[in-house]
Amino acid sequence: MPPSRLALLSGAATAALCLAAPALAQGWVPAKPLARATPYVAGDMHNHTTCTDGSVSTSYLLDRSLGAGTVNGVPNFNIDWFTHGNHGGSGNRDCRFSDSSANLPGDTTTYWTDTLGQTIQGITIPTLLGDVPQPPPPRAAMYRWQSIRDVEYPILTAKSQQYRKVVIEGLETITPGHEHTDTAVINGQFPATGTGNASRMAEFEFRFDRADADTLGPVNAANSPVWTGKSFDNSGTAGHAKAVQSVQWLQANAPLTSYYVPTHTERAGPFNPAGSNGFNIEHFRDFNNAGPTVAFGIESPGHAASADHSYGPTAVGGGTFGGSGVYTAKVGGLWDGMLGEGRNYFFFQSSDWHNRGIFGSRDRASTGDFMPGEYHRLYVVNQTTFRAQSVIDGMRTGNTYSTSGDLIGPDLAFRASANGVFKGMGQTLEASPGDTITVEFRVTAPASNNSPYTFPNPLLAQVGVAQPLNKPLLDHVDLIRGDVTGVIAPADPKYSGVNTADRVYNPSTAILSTFNGNNATVTPLANGAYRFEFTTTIVAGSTPFYIRARGTNMPVSVPNVTDSAGNPLSDTLIGNVPCADPACPAHMPVLAGTRRVDTDVEAWSNLWFYANPIFVRPSGSAKLLVETNADLAASLRPNLANAN
Repeated sequence: MPPSRLALLSGAATAALCLAAPALAQGWVPAKPLARATPYVAGDMHNHTTCTDGSVSTSYLLDRSLGAGTVNGVPNFNIDWFTHGNHGGSGNRDCRFSDSSANLPGDTTTYWTDTLGQTIQGITIPTLLGDVPQPPPPRAAMYRWQSIRDVEYPILTAKSQQYRKVVIEGLETITPGHEHTDTAVINGQFPATGTGNASRMAEFEFRFDRADADTLGPVNAANSPVWTGKSFDNSGTAGHAKAVQSVQWLQANAPLTSYYVPTHTERAGPFNPAGSNGFNIEHFRDFNNAGPTVAFGIESPGHAASADHSYGPTAVGGGTFGGSGVYTAKVGGLWDGMLGEGRNYFFFQSSDWHNRGIFGSRDRASTGDFMPGEYHRLYVVNQTTFRAQSVIDGMRTGNTYSTSGDLIGPDLAFRASANGVFKGMGQTLEASPGDTITVEFRVTAPASNNSPYTFPNPLLAQVGVAQPLNKPLLDHVDLIRGDVTGVIAPADPKYSGVNTADRVYNPSTAILSTFNGNNATVTPLANGAYRFEFTTTIVAGSTPFYIRARGTNMPVSVPNVTDSAGNPLSDTLIGNVPCADPACPAHMPVLAGTRRVDTDVEAWSNLWFYANPIFVRPSGSAKLLVETNADLAASLRPNLANAN
C-alpha cells in the first residue's frame, strides 16, 4: 500500500536543481532477480499511474503487479517482469500518491506543488524543472523527463529490490504524427556495479515525445542545456519524419537495449498527413527499416474491460475483434502483410492499465481496465539468468506469446523441424522442396484464472456450453500459414496505402489447420489444469512461408462472436448477447429489459492467445529480413557490455 500523509517525512532540499537527481535511501541498485523454473515468464509493458493519467501511485501499481497472494482480501498478480509505460509530456499529480478516485485509504489526490521539498519514499523534489511557464498552483506540472529520471526510476529500483524481479523504466510515447508507441531504453538502468539511472530514457522522452513542450531540459553547471537540438515538428507528415528520427536515435544509441512498439494502432483511425492520428502500413515499414533491431513489433489494445476496448467507430475496423485490433486479428491483414515480407515484426499484448472505471482499485469488477498480470500476460522466453536484457532480447527475437484471461500458461512449446533441425518462434527453418516439416504444439492450460465471476460464460451459453467464467477451456488452436514474397521497397507503389478494415495485405494467408478435442491430445492433470498438444506435418515448397498460432475458448460459429472459420467477429456485436444468469452483475447495460454482455464480463468471456511466427525458406536460398536483422543484432552483441 502507498504511504498515507502521516508517513510523509519533511526534509531539507538536498538535490541540486540541474542534473543531480534526488537521493534514494537504499540506493539505486537493481536487484538480482529470483530464478523462475518455467520456460517463459510473464510481464506487462504498458500501464499508467498518477504521474500521467492513471489512478494509482507507482508503488501501489508495482505492489499489486509484482506481489503474490492477497493483502486484506485483495489479490496481487505476481508477474515476473514489469516495464513502466506512462505517457510522455507532463503531469501535475505527485505519483507517490494515488488519486482520490482510486478509493484507497489514506490517499487523496496530491499535486507536486503540495510536496516540493518534502522527503517521501526516500525521494526529495526541491523544484519543478524546465523553462515553459507553468500554470499557478495546484496545477503546476512536472515534465515527464524529470519524473522518469527523479521519481519513477528510484521507486522502480526500490521495488525491484523488494520483490527481486525485473522492473524497467519505460514510456508510452505520444508519437509525433501518430498516436502512441511503447518504448524503453534500459541503458544506465542496470549497471553491473554501483548505482543506475534512467537518464537515457528521460532524454528520449524530452527529445521525441510530441506532448513534451519543454525547450530546455536539464542544464549543466554552467546553466547550459545538456540535450540540444530538439525539434517541435510534431504533426502529420513532418511528425512522422520526427518519429522515424526517434527510431534512428534508438538504433544509434541503444540498438540492443531498447524497443519501439506502436500500440492500439487502429484506435485513432488512418494516418492523417495534417494531424496526429493512426498508422498506415508504410509507417511500420519505415520504423522497421530505420531501426531493424529496435522497431520490431506491434501491440494490441489493452483496456480489456472498457465498453469498447477504448476503440470507437472511427477506429480502423470500427472496433476490436476478440479484443485485438483488426491489424492483428484479421487473417491476411496488416500484421500478415509485414510477415509476408519476411520482416521481424512481432505481436505483443499488455494491460494499458489506468483505472477500473466506476469501481475502486481494490474492487474485482471493472468497467475500465485490468491491472498488469490480472488479464493480459506477455510471455518472454526465460533464461538461466533472467534480467532486463532478457526482456528486450525475448521481444526482439520474437520468442514471445501473449494471452488473455490465463487461457494458456507459461510453458508453450511451438516449434517446427526438418531433417533433425528444430526452430521456434521468431526463427527461420531451412527445408528443401519436398521435405517434410513437422510442427509441434504443446501447452498447459491453467485450471482457473483471475475472474471474480463463477457463473457460466454467457457467450458459450448461446451454443449450449456451460463453462464458468473463471475456468475457461481452450476450445481450439488455429495454425495459420502465409507466403513470404520479399521486402517491398519504399519506391514501390505497394509500399504505402491507407489502411481499411477489409484490406488484404497478404492474400496467401489462410488458416492451414484447426486443432480441437477431435484431433489434438487433451490430457487432464492432477491439479485441475490440462495439457493441449498436437503434431502435424507440412510439405516444403519452393516459396518461403511462415506459420503462426492462435487459440481461443470460443468454438466456431458462436453467434455474434466467431464466424464459420473461427475468426473473431467485431466485438460491437457482443452487446447483442443476453447476460441472463442471476449472478450477472448489475453494471451490465440493459437493452429491452434484458442485461447484455459488456465490459469485464465480455472480457472474461472471450479469450484468445497469439503466438509469434516461425519462418521457413528453401535450403540455400537468400536469407529473409528477419534473419539478416537477427544477424545484425548478433554482430552488435560484443558492444552490449558498454550499454550500461
